Amino acid sequence: MFVLHIDLKAKAGQQRDLEKTYLEKFRPAISAQEGFSAVQLLRSNEDDLNYRLALFFEDQASQQKWVATDLHQVVWPALADRCAEFSVHRYSSA
Repeated sequence: MFVLHIDLKAKAGQQRDLEKTYLEKFRPAISAQEGFSAVQLLRSNEDDLNYRLALFFEDQASQQKWVATDLHQVVWPALADRCAEFSVHRYSSA
């Protein structure tokens, strides 16, 4: 199992747009990818601008295939544009 945690800081006033873009564009697009297992968008209980996007794939190769798709080049920028910053953290199951 390969997991990405992407910590997102929404631009002020963009929280609802971020959530809507995730639900209507990003989640449907990634869910159809080969090797995809699950995705969650988590909202922080401590700061309403902070989110964590958790992506689960069978392996890193599947995740990299997704990143190389034309669809990813459309839906990821739509999500990232609603953020002031983000950071990516990669994990593999032990």
